[in-house]
Amino acid sequence: MIVKADGPSGRAKIRSDDPKHALGLIQYLRTIGYNAWIEDTNGNAIDEKALKMAMRSIMRMPDAARPRASGAGTFPGAIRLRL
Repeated sequence: MIVKADGPSGRAKIRSDDPKHALGLIQYLRTIGYNAWIEDTNGNAIDEKALKMAMRSIMRMPDAARPRASGAGTFPGAIRLRL
């Protein structure tokens, strides 16, 4: 997913495979005056409320049924969820 934002000092575009990280980024960007949103890799907007609900349902799963994170690139902090 891609976090995009328009703000006082220009545009921002940040790629993140971690939904929790993406939600934290848009919250931070909004606090510093940016208009921020999340898109999928095809450019379609992702509903934040639906994303939060999906994350809650994953956290309620038994440990054995939860998707596992795996390394996803050359930069630290990025993970990929296998669903």
